[in-house]
Amino acid sequence: MKIGLDFDDTLADFSEMLVRLTQERFGVDLLELHRQGKPGKPEVGAERWDAMLKEMLETDLTVEMTPKDGAVEVARRLAMRHDLVILTARYEREMPSAERWLARYDIPASEMVCTDRGPKGVAAREHGLIVLFDDTAKNFDDFVEHPTIPALFVGATVSPRPQEPGAHIRHHLNHWREFEALVERLEAEGGLALG
Repeated sequence: MKIGLDFDDTLADFSEMLVRLTQERFGVDLLELHRQGKPGKPEVGAERWDAMLKEMLETDLTVEMTPKDGAVEVARRLAMRHDLVILTARYEREMPSAERWLARYDIPASEMVCTDRGPKGVAAREHGLIVLFDDTAKNFDDFVEHPTIPALFVGATVSPRPQEPGAHIRHHLNHWREFEALVERLEAEGGLALG
């Protein structure tokens, strides 16, 4: 089966680095702002915030991101039986750092697809993904009556806005091991029965 994996905050812990860098560079506690329902960008300043995000996405700061708990082990096991397709909203210019991260952790991906911040539904269909594991509910907005099964990685990001997944997203997963179990069930059912 072809399995789709998001990159930032699904494989690599983008949020952990964002929280750490915001504290180190600007003395702003993003977790506290999150508890208050506030975004970090106004506290840091738009220009400094955008420059930091660009650096995180386009440089070896990506390579320094820690993996999400269980991501490396599960992704490697899945790659032994399936084709892993990294489907990310990153821009093309941000892909080299993501490729270096995958190489660092020895995660074999058959393809890496970027959507340039666009929706993921078309790419998921074109690449024949059976399931897509992603931390952002809005990335599944166009997955209604879609052949790819949406699997939402809940609680994976730092955001002051709660996610409100559509009713078509039936799989809300808290850990990579739960995603692995979903893939195993899909395998047993021929890849389509749980959609």
